[in-house]
Amino acid sequence: MLQESEAQPVRTPSRMIIRDADSFARKWKKFAAGGVDHLVVIADFDYTLTTYHKVSGEQADTSHGILSAGGSINEEMTSRGRALFEQFYPIEQSTNLTDEEKLPHMIKWWNLEHQNFVENGLTQSLLMEAVDTSSVRFRPRFREMFAFLERNAVPTLIFSAGLSDVIRALLAKEYAVWKGSVPSNVHVVSNLMQFDPSGRLLGLHDKLIHCLNKNASVVVDTDFHKQIRNEKRRNILLLGDSISDVRMAHGLDHEEDEIIRTPVFIALKHLFLY
Repeated sequence: MLQESEAQPVRTPSRMIIRDADSFARKWKKFAAGGVDHLVVIADFDYTLTTYHKVSGEQADTSHGILSAGGSINEEMTSRGRALFEQFYPIEQSTNLTDEEKLPHMIKWWNLEHQNFVENGLTQSLLMEAVDTSSVRFRPRFREMFAFLERNAVPTLIFSAGLSDVIRALLAKEYAVWKGSVPSNVHVVSNLMQFDPSGRLLGLHDKLIHCLNKNASVVVDTDFHKQIRNEKRRNILLLGDSISDVRMAHGLDHEEDEIIRTPVFIALKHLFLY
């Protein structure tokens, strides 16, 4: 159980915006009473666990962008990747389109991006080289947070519409700095690549995960979901950087008062608690 002093929501207006303070207070009290034994963490990856900017101040690469935007594989892949981004990103971010209107465009974007990787000869070794030379950085205190979750055996899901192979390689790279390995409490659900015996990319395993279907429909058959169900863990902390990330627990058998949504790492660097 959390300490009594931790059971009261701290209001710091200069850093935090709470849409419904009473609702948050109820959730905070429930989470504090349940403690780590009832806690589950579901986190987006790109720009949530990683920084939004490079050291230079430029926008950082995503797990897709490490391959398609950085020019580390070949110029054709980079050129096509940038063109796809310029075409589809405004649609993804549009406030004038409904999710239903965006959906076919998002499916097309993700499929064309993965087709770009296949047609330009992406291999496992090229992927690892791109990760090794990438400038992607994890956020300050990532280590402390994930060490706390590991010590307390809190099931932690990294849930991303990016690339599982890249995310796992970045995690392994980060943990290697600590002379460790990715702990068993950390699960990754993301787009998993399929390679032939020579290491050449063939396509994706399983169902495509894009920004509009990142919800329980692609989590329910995973070891992560089986664990939280078997252990009867009821309190979910969601971490994200975009509005779509608040839906990551949709479809799980949890009540609204059992979910705290914290898109804390948006570009404006405000903290929103729902």
